[in-house]
Amino acid sequence: MAQTIQVKRGTRAELSTYGTLKAGEMGFCTDTKEIYIGDGTSNSMVGRALSGPEASRPAAASVGRLYYVSSGSNSGYLYFDDGAAWRRVNAQKLTDLTGTVDDIADGTTYAKVLKADITAGHPNKVSDGTNTKTAAEIKTHIDDATKHRLINDTGTAITDLWSAQKIKNEIELAKHNIEPQASVKDQNLTAPPASPVEGERYIIPAGATGVWAGKTNQVAEYQSAVWVYYVPAVGWTAYVDDEQKIYSWNGTAWVRTGGALQTITAGSGLTGGGQADAVTLNVGAGNGITVSADAIAVTAGKGITVDAAGVAANVDGSSIVYDAGNGNRLTVGSIDGGTF
Repeated sequence: MAQTIQVKRGTRAELSTYGTLKAGEMGFCTDTKEIYIGDGTSNSMVGRALSGPEASRPAAASVGRLYYVSSGSNSGYLYFDDGAAWRRVNAQKLTDLTGTVDDIADGTTYAKVLKADITAGHPNKVSDGTNTKTAAEIKTHIDDATKHRLINDTGTAITDLWSAQKIKNEIELAKHNIEPQASVKDQNLTAPPASPVEGERYIIPAGATGVWAGKTNQVAEYQSAVWVYYVPAVGWTAYVDDEQKIYSWNGTAWVRTGGALQTITAGSGLTGGGQADAVTLNVGAGNGITVSADAIAVTAGKGITVDAAGVAANVDGSSIVYDAGNGNRLTVGSIDGGTF
């Protein structure tokens, strides 16, 4: 019958409790699968890497041993004993590596830049995949005044420049639509004012006389001692100073757009309404509600009380409870079925 030889065994915690193995005695940790051999003083894990200063590293002689330099020169390096020499197996800095950036493949998000396209650490070219320009070509193009400072008053492209005179003319044309929307002094004067002020504007009514004759609905502006007229376009808006109202041109007439133009319809106990400047709404009475000139009264009854404090329910504190701490609710306190 074959013999079975078993070494001392138990959990890692049990080994710690057991203490130091005898010299040459072996112990197997059943939970961590570690193997320890004692020397009478301490337990050494079989296969554990040697460590210490590099100067304390033993001569290479046993294939498979590992030595970790824990302090001093070359601290942090791990060496492998191949039987003839210690071979370093880890790297801590770029100089420990071999090869070049050329050996690194482009990634999905980042990629290499050609060395030829780098000057003093900076890219010297720009490309959109089809067109490639050098930094020198780009600078030459940007600095070319003939390409970027040409005046083209007839152009409308985003690269065209207008002269100051062209811009001024465009502003003046735009004022024809903007200025009449500022304000007018009046819209009911049939005769031009005897002493107009520079910049004053008026909407000319029907039946106008003098130089305003035949200019009905136009906006007249006094400029440099003469009247200038603007034919309104749909949407023009003007504030009429003497009325403190806003009017807009709808294509046929100047109609008031500022103020209460919406019709107010009374309902649900209200009467009155309309579309005038002043709108009156009246509260109707009925079903216990009495309305006077300056007050509304409620008739009490059936458990409802009305006094100076307001309208309240008659709470008896037993069957109905006023719950001030829960949102001022009325809750059922108790339900009494009464007697037979």
